[in-house]
Amino acid sequence: MATRNEPRDDTGYDLARVTAYRLAVLSNRLTLWSARVYRREFGASVLEWRVLSILAQLGPAMARDVAEFSVLDKSNVSRAVRRLAARGLVAQSSHPADGRSRILTLTEEGRALHSRIAARSRDREEALFEDFSADERRTLSALLDRLDTRARALLAATEE
Repeated sequence: MATRNEPRDDTGYDLARVTAYRLAVLSNRLTLWSARVYRREFGASVLEWRVLSILAQLGPAMARDVAEFSVLDKSNVSRAVRRLAARGLVAQSSHPADGRSRILTLTEEGRALHSRIAARSRDREEALFEDFSADERRTLSALLDRLDTRARALLAATEE
């Protein structure tokens, strides 16, 4: 019987060594960790935190902008925005050129929650990288930037 790290077929294809799979699994683990912390400590989902964070960075924006910035599904972003608006964390106003679109902004309460979660997020980032040297952190960041650039190019090449 093959172990989890040995291919089970004769192709030699080892899913556990495929970069995209490894990154997806790592992302899922980090997201699960975030979800547990943010829900327990702040009553917010990871998606709600991402929307708050993106609005804090972009300033007033439409849900479409938030989805594009983060490569998230627009319908999921819209649902998160509705929940944040219901909690008084995000304000929505009519777009001056398109009455169907809504401009999203953080309320004072939204900015305050964002500040608290951002501080906790920085602590979590430090915990994640506590065994990494400054050089290793810089190298990883540079490699992730290169992977993202290449992934964007490959994605663009598949546009129809």
